Amino acid sequence: MASSPVCTISFDDNCYGVFFAGQKLAGTVDIDLPKTKKVKVTGVASVLWTETYGTGTTIPFEGREDFLTHTIDFVRSNTDEPIVMEPGRQIYRFDLQLPDVLPTSFEGDYGYIRYTARVVFERPWKFNLTYKIAFTVVNQLNLNAVSPPLNVAVVQENIKHFYCGPCRSQPLTINVMLPMTGYVPGQFILVTVDISNGSNKRIAEVKIKLRRQVKYCSQSPYERKRSVYCTLAKFQCSGVDAKGSAGYERRLLVPSEPPTRSNTIIQIEYFVEVTAKVLGMAYSPEVKIPITIGTVPLINLSQTQHRSSVVEAHLTTASSLPRKIFHSSVPSLVIPHTFEKSAGRTDVNIDDDDESPSMGTVPFSPRYPMYHFDADNKPAMLQKKHHQSTLNATMQNPSSANRCTYAHIRLHILTDAAPGTTALLDLRLPKPF
Repeated sequence: MASSPVCTISFDDNCYGVFFAGQKLAGTVDIDLPKTKKVKVTGVASVLWTETYGTGTTIPFEGREDFLTHTIDFVRSNTDEPIVMEPGRQIYRFDLQLPDVLPTSFEGDYGYIRYTARVVFERPWKFNLTYKIAFTVVNQLNLNAVSPPLNVAVVQENIKHFYCGPCRSQPLTINVMLPMTGYVPGQFILVTVDISNGSNKRIAEVKIKLRRQVKYCSQSPYERKRSVYCTLAKFQCSGVDAKGSAGYERRLLVPSEPPTRSNTIIQIEYFVEVTAKVLGMAYSPEVKIPITIGTVPLINLSQTQHRSSVVEAHLTTASSLPRKIFHSSVPSLVIPHTFEKSAGRTDVNIDDDDESPSMGTVPFSPRYPMYHFDADNKPAMLQKKHHQSTLNATMQNPSSANRCTYAHIRLHILTDAAPGTTALLDLRLPKPF
């Protein structure tokens, strides 16, 4: 027998390691040498950043969601004596019904919402050995259940005068229209822009962008917010001469992103932004229209592309969406889709939240439903690909003994996240928000 233990965590019938809130999480832990083990399925939301002031003082701001822990006994000793486990292969099953209010996985610059499964070998009088794999949880957001409806076209404009008094210029008017304000990753946002430049200032260029705003909220040492903006898709268009006019029509592809969401410490919102860069002016007029990114697309997409029904843009943000739409009954994902990594993000080290590093940890990036539409938002054909979601972690056995002694192996259901002195299969999830 090899002297190095091999531990594999596998999810049942789930090639991407992606689960919807409310689904059953099930799988196996395959261990090739006698080791007491603990499988810990956790979910945590955390934010952290520092700010330095003129005095040279640096203050860390942080916040963290509470946990719920689920544990069931596997093997345990009814006495104080440890269990002696012989060398060999052992396979353990685990399963858990995920609560339907779990927030969607997210990895950001100053915080994350992260779910992990851990296998921990607890050894008397020795350091514990830990193996860990991360997986994605997606909380469904059915765009058809949002109120006010998202399948109605919106228009918003910005009228800007330069200077004031007798020098006041004729107006520069920027008019932006969207056929709807609810989208899923893989859809195209048709942006129509009309600009009438009555001023004597030339517009050098017009930028059309899809942007994401993430708000991080600290709880310690006191409440504070920090926002990070990211451009997900953009077009740079030609300018407009003084006393001239122009029109633009562009399609922004919604990349793989988490749905619009608001919870205690992390809020995710999206908007379309049109900016007119005016020569010689520090201020550039812009128009912003909030949109909602969901996981279930609007029905009758072709009808929503019509311009016949236009209303003034209303501000639908993550904080204003009712909770019930996030985990209500939703139709099956019948439109061709895959699960893809978040656009523009690199894999993260999931050991960041550990006091001690794990063995054989695989870098991680969440995956989200990515639909496949053509430029007219009609479903496109998709070839399925098969993948396997497992963690193969190998670590050199620190002891050459063929027999190992441990306290016990068990799967726990607890109400706190404190690590015990036993071997656990520990299922830990965030509280509802």
